[in-house]
Amino acid sequence: MIDVVTGTHKSGKDWHQIWLDSPEATRMHTELDNMITDAANKPPGTVDDGHEFAMSLWDQTKIVTHRTNVSLYRNIDYINNKFALHIGVALFIGFSFWQIGDSVSDQQLILFSLFNYIFVAPGVIAQLQPLFIERRDIYETREKKSKMYSWVAFVTALIVSEIPYLIICGIIYFVCFYYTAGLPSASEKAGATFFVMLVYQFIYTGMGQFIAAYAPNAVFASLVNPLLLGTLVSFCGVLVPYAQIQAFWRYWLYYLNPFNYLMGSLLVFADWDWNVQCKESEFAIFDPPSGQTCAQYLEAWMNGPGSRNNLINPDASAGCKVCQYRGGKDYLYTINLTEEYYGWRDAGICVLFALSGYALVYLLMKLRTKASKKAE
Repeated sequence: MIDVVTGTHKSGKDWHQIWLDSPEATRMHTELDNMITDAANKPPGTVDDGHEFAMSLWDQTKIVTHRTNVSLYRNIDYINNKFALHIGVALFIGFSFWQIGDSVSDQQLILFSLFNYIFVAPGVIAQLQPLFIERRDIYETREKKSKMYSWVAFVTALIVSEIPYLIICGIIYFVCFYYTAGLPSASEKAGATFFVMLVYQFIYTGMGQFIAAYAPNAVFASLVNPLLLGTLVSFCGVLVPYAQIQAFWRYWLYYLNPFNYLMGSLLVFADWDWNVQCKESEFAIFDPPSGQTCAQYLEAWMNGPGSRNNLINPDASAGCKVCQYRGGKDYLYTINLTEEYYGWRDAGICVLFALSGYALVYLLMKLRTKASKKAE
């Protein structure tokens, strides 16, 4: 066989040349030429429909969201850690501020008990971002290059899959904290406070996801988190009162701070109608001039700068007792919450911050997608 193929067979015949000169070879080449000509005259078997992906964006989103939901549901460690963090923090804060009272000093306890809710964010974000970045890297390495589905479907799936757990976490925190701290149990106040607490779950989750969307890796994201959260906490009007914030920061960063509106709405809903009862040690006690009652002596003050003070014994002619506040709204006035409608106004602004946070996730993922295409 080797001799025949190489043309060195002892018969001396070149079988390759014999085949080329044969009528069978001529007939085969003619037939091949006819097949090529016939195929060239026919329309192509596939037609470009102009779509980048095989399925519509809606179908992509449904399938990818279902896959992400199943994946997250099976991630027991992530879900359990999320729930445990909310339960632990809520019970710790609730029992630390157990059944807040009605004194002037208790007003600060209301403020700081609600303020501590902000600090569930760092722990949850620290769990969220590595998972987000891991999935993003897999998508960019595999699914995006093979045109399996759009980045829009990917981002939507990551956002939607978190929503049920955010709602559960909001309920858990509210139930464990609100009633142990002794905050108002009236349905309109408790319901409004729960709504804002629920919105905050979406605010900080969106914040963590938009950082992760553009961060090159989880380490970089973990370095950005304290910088952003620390800045927002410092200028939300709690640690540094509004009047004491430096003017450079007060007139722009304070009003662009989601934590400012979060605290404003929570405080108005929980504390506005709080009835303040001074302890004996908290009263300002003094005697009026001879021949005047306490009300007569303090009339100008109570109608002016002291309008938010509470004179306990206006008819007394000695030992006037003045409490610093009449109610929670008088305390809130000192921290730049001057009207009751600020509650729902700030709650609405919190919703806008939650939506804008998720919009930034899409925007930064789009910018990252463009950057990766340019690099390729």
